[in-house]
Amino acid sequence: MDKFVRDCKKFIKRLRVHHYIAFAVVLGIGVFNAVTALSPMISQKELESNIEKSFEKWWAEEGAAQFRTVGLSDDEKTKMQEFVQYRDRIISAGKGFDIDERKKAMRTEFREWWEIGGGKEQYTREHGKYPTEREFERECYKYIKNYTDKFLRYNMAYVPKDGELERLTTSWLLFPSFASYLLFAILFLFAYVRLCERWGVPITAGFFLLLAVTGGPIVGVFTDMSLFSHANAERYMGASIALAFMLGATAFDHNKDDVPAIVRGIAVMGFMLDVIVNVFVNPSISTATAIASFPAFGLGALAGIKMPKRRKSFSELRKDALETRMKQTAQRNITAERRVKTRMQMDTGFSEAQKGHYDAAKINLCQAMTGMLQEHPLDTEGLKKLAERMVSPNLFIDVPSTQWLEWGDTARSRMCYEAALELLEKGLKLEKDAKIARRALFTIGEIRVNRGIEPEEGIKRLQKVVEMNAEDLLAKQAKRMLEKAGV
Repeated sequence: MDKFVRDCKKFIKRLRVHHYIAFAVVLGIGVFNAVTALSPMISQKELESNIEKSFEKWWAEEGAAQFRTVGLSDDEKTKMQEFVQYRDRIISAGKGFDIDERKKAMRTEFREWWEIGGGKEQYTREHGKYPTEREFERECYKYIKNYTDKFLRYNMAYVPKDGELERLTTSWLLFPSFASYLLFAILFLFAYVRLCERWGVPITAGFFLLLAVTGGPIVGVFTDMSLFSHANAERYMGASIALAFMLGATAFDHNKDDVPAIVRGIAVMGFMLDVIVNVFVNPSISTATAIASFPAFGLGALAGIKMPKRRKSFSELRKDALETRMKQTAQRNITAERRVKTRMQMDTGFSEAQKGHYDAAKINLCQAMTGMLQEHPLDTEGLKKLAERMVSPNLFIDVPSTQWLEWGDTARSRMCYEAALELLEKGLKLEKDAKIARRALFTIGEIRVNRGIEPEEGIKRLQKVVEMNAEDLLAKQAKRMLEKAGV
């Protein structure tokens, strides 16, 4: 938990003013989408409530009595039928805020006018030809569009069929669903922070805005295909194309090792999540957006590999140098503190042993030995002296044989062979398991023969290994070493 808090503080310190501005912009876009999406719903709910209240008042004061007067039942079924008709009259008068419901009603109204209200005749007079169903669809589309353009979520959105290019500057500010916005907010800020470190703010923001604005025509190319032609009249919203480009650039760099695996994983998984949301959650035009996102991601990956990194400013270089020095100083301080602590434990251990406090002596000396074996660089002389004092028969501490052997192997790996021999010999004397003892004999013999430390004793140890079992791999290695030693 402490490490997480430290990492969070470190991340916050790295943030600059432009990061907070980007966060504020993303938050503002979210608020704007919430207001424009929820306002009609809230207004519609209020209207429904007012319709219900006014009907209940009319029914209680006049409606029920009128039905009874003409000999009709005023039961709940009749009341519900009358309420539905009452509501439909108000909604059809254009007072409703449910845009989708109103569009359906307007299409019905336009069809009635077209067929029996003189619509076809008017079209024939104005255009000099009798209209077909295709002309009906086009004129009905214009009729409904005049209504929907009164709402921000319609007059700001780019529709490939209409080709109103000025709306490209605002279309990316709208999001087709909450899931799309949430993914955008998280992934955009993630990619923005990473790319600003590599490319700088102007290039990062420039690429994003360019792809955000041109995303509409790119998707329009796909909606012109027969597979997505049904979505040609739908609204293109969001910044999935620009986001895919940024995530591709975040996942790849000229030097592959400069992008941590977790960063690449987040970028790729985030991109796939955005594709899934576009295909399964958002309107059908978003499926074309999902397909178009793949080349955008690839283009971003190419930019990430080819684009040179920005040159750091003098103040950034100076700050990096200062942080490096501080880390080095802190590391040296930690190392020095550990060395001092290890030697204090060593002194305390021998002091406790002299007083006859062997349990306390064992704890301190074991910790001192473990700590000294972990030091970098290794204090070879100090380790050798500590090993000699600890294996002394005058020091009555009860340390398991396996612990002595483990220390010995560690000292050997750290190339402090004198200390390793002291520790291994001590463990060998205490070890009761024949297999473990045989392995210790081999290690001792190997060190003595190869390092020339009393090689005669080493030869005896290796001969003992062969004597205990002459057939296994350890015996073969021992025989090979004995041959090299001229035995």
